Amino acid sequence: MERVLRALHEGDYDTALELLHRQSLYKKEALLLLAEVYSLYGSEALEEAYRALEEAQSEVPGLEVNPLYRALLGELLALEGRSLEEVRGVFLRSEDPRVRYHQALALFYLGAYEEALALLPTGGLPAFLAWRAWSLRGRILERLYRHREAALAHREAARLALGLERYWSLLDAAAMHLEAGEPEEALEVLEEAGRSVELEGPEDGATRNYLLARAHHLLGNPQQALAYVEEALRLEAEGGHPAYGTPLLQAQILLSLGRKEEAQAAFREALRRAEGEERAQVLHEIGVAALDQGEYVEAEQALSELIRLEADYPYLAQAYGDLAEALYRQGRYQEAEAMAEEAIRLGAASTGELILGHVAYDLMHLEEALEHYRKAAEAAQEGSRDWVGAMEMVVDTLAQLGYRNPEEMVERAERVLPHLSPSDEWYPVLQGHLERARGLLSRRDLN
Repeated sequence: MERVLRALHEGDYDTALELLHRQSLYKKEALLLLAEVYSLYGSEALEEAYRALEEAQSEVPGLEVNPLYRALLGELLALEGRSLEEVRGVFLRSEDPRVRYHQALALFYLGAYEEALALLPTGGLPAFLAWRAWSLRGRILERLYRHREAALAHREAARLALGLERYWSLLDAAAMHLEAGEPEEALEVLEEAGRSVELEGPEDGATRNYLLARAHHLLGNPQQALAYVEEALRLEAEGGHPAYGTPLLQAQILLSLGRKEEAQAAFREALRRAEGEERAQVLHEIGVAALDQGEYVEAEQALSELIRLEADYPYLAQAYGDLAEALYRQGRYQEAEAMAEEAIRLGAASTGELILGHVAYDLMHLEEALEHYRKAAEAAQEGSRDWVGAMEMVVDTLAQLGYRNPEEMVERAERVLPHLSPSDEWYPVLQGHLERARGLLSRRDLN
């Protein structure tokens, strides 16, 4: 059995299966491991895994109450798409790390991420499962938007894995560091990934260069980012998978370099490559880019098309908020209000409230505007674009209302000013409001 486990850890699945098929003729415990190995292939070897489990049950008396057998059966049922209740009903309680790993994997397949995370062991597994458990932890944490923790989990998986599995785990770690806004850490991991393999296929090379491009884009190195994304595109053309995200990133980099026409061509290529729900992300990026360029009609077109897709898009609420802004910038206040209210209903409260505040402010409904701006500031994450905008407008609206509540003006202005560059047009405005509000408070104290 030791040779089987070594082959599995080294990723030599063909050898492991051959050894297990030989041993299963005279060693009954090998049958369960055979089913476990087939389960590693996921849905691709579902039939073989079921066959191995059935053979094991027929050969080993009482196996149907073995927790590992039941965990493997639950995993296969989950791969088939059975209900969460049915899969849970198959499990038997166990502290065996191997059992808990397969139970956690089954729950992951069915989207029960918190429950899967609670079950997943951190030790006590054979080597061929140890790195997989950390990789699974990374995937679960990614689904829970805990990206830094996901990156660290993938790095631990890489430490325990060998060969290509180590390389792929490092790429996963780099991707999660980027999602966490940690480009320096991503570059460190990508450098390690590049050293870990002698020969890199075009698809893997395209992925690594794409991640390098993202890291340099985040670090404000557009020329280096462009070189890496162009290499990724070349490798995709050579034999890698033509992913929509590569020209999408290229478009963003080109925009940062002021190469607008080339960026639009890259956006069109991204949209051509995108399928299903991917189109929603591309259209959103096109819409946001158009907003930033002051092209409000083009932004409206892209965002309206996104909404018409009726896709299960995780940022749909924000897309409604962005569409509300595009309509507001065109002076179409009623339509902007309708989209802003839908954004709020779907969960993008800060963006929606901010647009409602702008509409009310423009119509000189200052009390109503102030209420919306306060709600936007409360809903937004401190330091975010919405939060800064809402805080600026609360201070300015209070100034328009005759410097009412100078205490609030001082408190909000002092909090938001550190988030602005002195060259920002709002900086002197807020500084002026702050000085006058402080003066009012000083005179009040003297009296």
